[in-house]
Formats: sequence, C-alpha cells, structure tokens
Amino acid sequence: MTERDPIELIKEQLSKVDELTGFHADHENFKHWQSETKTILEKVFGSKSIYYQNFLALRFREMSVKAFASAEIDKINATRYQKDLENVKNILQSTIKELTLDRTLFKKIRTTPKTVEVTLRGEYFISSGIEESGLIQAIKNAFEGSGLIPILDTEASRKGEFFHQRIDQIKRAKFGIYDLSTLEKTETLLEIGAALAMGKEVIIIYKKGFHLAETMKQLKRIEYEDVSDLTEKLRKKVSG
Repeated sequence: MTERDPIELIKEQLSKVDELTGFHADHENFKHWQSETKTILEKVFGSKSIYYQNFLALRFREMSVKAFASAEIDKINATRYQKDLENVKNILQSTIKELTLDRTLFKKIRTTPKTVEVTLRGEYFISSGIEESGLIQAIKNAFEGSGLIPILDTEASRKGEFFHQRIDQIKRAKFGIYDLSTLEKTETLLEIGAALAMGKEVIIIYKKGFHLAETMKQLKRIEYEDVSDLTEKLRKKVSG
C-alpha cells in the first residue's frame, strides 16, 4: 500500500465529481469513484464519523426497482443523481476544511492522520482514435480484474469539440493507449504529444502490417493481429 496525504486524496476525489455528471449510479466509472471515496473517508475519519455516515446516506437514485423502469423513473433518478453529486461536493469540501484546520498551530491535539495507506489502482486513457466497439472491448478485457478503469471520451469530445477535456483526462490517467493504424491520426498524435509532455506513459498499438514511423518505435508499442491477440499482448505488457 502507498502512504498518501488525506487532503490530496480527497481533493483528487472532489476534482472528479464534475466529470461524473454525465453518468448515472450504475455506471462503472461512478461506482469505482464511489468505492474509492468511501474507502478514503473511512480510513481518514473512521466509520462512525459524520462525514462517512453522510456519504453512505447518499443514494444517488430515487428508485432502483428495474422491473418498473420507465423514462419518467429515469428522469427522477437522474435528478436525484445530480442533486447527490452536489451534496457530495459539500461533504468533501467540509472534510478538506477540517483536515486543514487540524494541521494549524492553534490545534493542540491532532485528531486526523497525517497520512493514510491506500491502494487506488486508478484509470487509463483510451485515445479518441480508438472508436471500434470490438477494439475498445478488447482493451477493457485486458484490464479486467486489475482495478483499473477506462477513461472514454464522449462522442462530442471524439469529434474534437472538447479537446481540453481530453487533456484533463490524459493528465488524470496513469497511462494511455493510442492506436496509430487508423486513417485519421491528427487527434491521436496531439493526444500523444500532450501525454509525453506531461510525462505520462504511452502505449502505442497498431495492426499487423502497418508501417510505424521510426520516431514512434522509441515508445512502448504492441503490434496485434486481431482483438484477441491485442487483449493477450496488452495483458502481458501490463502484468509484466
């Protein structure tokens, strides 16, 4: 496990809240974030603390009975989801204030830990140039059970309308996967440049027979024949 500053940990979780607005309570990214936040609050403040209990009280949905699913229920659940995201912001902001106050010279007795041990596997970025559902699933299969979750662009972001959002995603991710065997590579090359500038790990994938530029051969790369071959090689590279 890694020793981390609890203030930094909670700030990281808080910074992700706005990115969760387009999801829902059953989305993989949200559930991963929710589990991490719960673990952090419990380790920092304890399971009986007001912060931990208030977080557990947030349901992020009004109804969960799938048998009665309807557009109206989806709308009600979406409203509750957005409301509880705002509530969780207030909770996390309050925890940061308390942790900061607890470190001041005016406090004679410190009540919160200076560091906590956590294992947060984090996220990985899938380039906007990877659009085939089969290819995306092959990548996801490679990291199944690893604790890592994918960061996928929205359709608008893939069209280049929100490139700054992708930059933020690359910055947040532990590493990125970029396919250079696609016909349109401009956006992908921009993403790779941004990732390298930030010191992020870059994994290049390309289909067998594709001519890879010499400059790109200096990076980690995987030549694959089909989706199953890609899954196997990605899994070996990451586990190795």
